[in-house]
Amino acid sequence: MANYAIFDEQYYLSQYPWVKPAIDAGVIKSGLEHFQKYGQAAGLTKVSRYFDESTYLADNPEIAPFVSTVNPNAPFATGLDHFIQYGYEQGRSQVSPEYDEAFYIANNRDLLPFIQNGTFKNGYQHFIQFGIKDGRFGTSFFESEYLQQNRDIVPFVNSGALKTGREHYFKFGSSDPSRSATFVGTSGNDIITGSGVGNAELIGVEVGVERVYGARLYESDGSNEFDTLTGGIGRDKFVLGEYQDFARNVPFRASQFYIGPGFATIRNFTQGQDSIELLVDSSDQLLVFPINNNRDLAIQRKGFPTFENGVSVPSTSPFDTIGVIEGGGNLSLNLSPGPGLERLLT
Repeated sequence: MANYAIFDEQYYLSQYPWVKPAIDAGVIKSGLEHFQKYGQAAGLTKVSRYFDESTYLADNPEIAPFVSTVNPNAPFATGLDHFIQYGYEQGRSQVSPEYDEAFYIANNRDLLPFIQNGTFKNGYQHFIQFGIKDGRFGTSFFESEYLQQNRDIVPFVNSGALKTGREHYFKFGSSDPSRSATFVGTSGNDIITGSGVGNAELIGVEVGVERVYGARLYESDGSNEFDTLTGGIGRDKFVLGEYQDFARNVPFRASQFYIGPGFATIRNFTQGQDSIELLVDSSDQLLVFPINNNRDLAIQRKGFPTFENGVSVPSTSPFDTIGVIEGGGNLSLNLSPGPGLERLLT
């Protein structure tokens, strides 16, 4: 049975503007009616920011022989036609570069019981029905912050000229030194890779958006997480902790990551270009020293106490590894001051 849950009326009309006059004239009631009566069979596929015809056919190659754009005698007009009739209910989720099923599930673990009991076939169904409206991320690209920092592209996203801020970044922004982007992880083990010639920020922990202030909300602290943060060709910042203040329109908040078990492995660190953000104050001790036969460089800070049932438990070791720079055994890092408790290793 056909399912049109992914259909986005506003986006469809932005992609096929000649449909709107027919609605205004009363010939059809809506873009959805037009698509159901004419567009689907005619091969129109731009019905959602989060469905891409070429991605669907490439990632579901067994479908291609049944699509008329590949085989003229095939039963489905397009890959989208197949997806609406069968793929959505089958739980197919490899449908767009703007959505990553593995990331979405890992970043929204509260959905697992609803997938297991069949309320949703997969994370994509939840994302389409609820996640988009709730501002949840479809990929590790920090979409909401990119749009906040690049307001000049917001009209193009709103008009449908661009699907998302992520599409803008990977098509245009990544080659513009003035643009920056943030890539975030989940509460599990992640591999985060930077991209672009400008500034890229890599955060291995789970990040959300605070509704009141619109600022970052760290939803995990890196404990028991073993993340890999891989830099690109631009200026990368590897975040192992962050200080937030009123300059970001949010009350003071200090977030230190990777306390206790867990740390971030940093790859492709370029001295003099990249930096590592963390929290240390005047009373803290920081150790940076080579390990693994001088191949890698460990970053440790004085161990924090943990809390069990509200009771402070002293650290079992005097120092806690928070990061390892792979291949950085010969580096000599400089500790630079930042706002509040924030410091940068460069």
